[in-house]
Amino acid sequence: MTTRTEFTLASGGTLVVESEGTGTGVAPAGRGSLERASATVRDSLHTVVNTASDVIDAFRALPRRPDEIEVKFGVKLDGSVGVILAGGSAGVHFDVTLRWSPDHAAEAEDEDEAQDQAQAQAQE
Repeated sequence: MTTRTEFTLASGGTLVVESEGTGTGVAPAGRGSLERASATVRDSLHTVVNTASDVIDAFRALPRRPDEIEVKFGVKLDGSVGVILAGGSAGVHFDVTLRWSPDHAAEAEDEDEAQDQAQAQAQE
């Protein structure tokens, strides 16, 4: 059975999301039902923004901070619960790509050597 859910946009417009349900039972003939979402798209995506921020912050905290952080994950809009981070049957899947520029990699190696030398001198 096809379900259509209408989300309100911050601009006042609407977004209709169509999904295939797995439920059984009686449904009206035609294109399926139209439900009103319990939250706006912006409110629903607030959770996604916070999740992405937490993931990025965790990688920014690395000792060798990457120059670029790319995070990919799927998002599903659901009328009753808002946003669902889409994943496989076992849970959410994040694709994370970290990039360092060659200049920063060389600087990091120099810093490591300086730290190693300082530790060696401190032990003497």
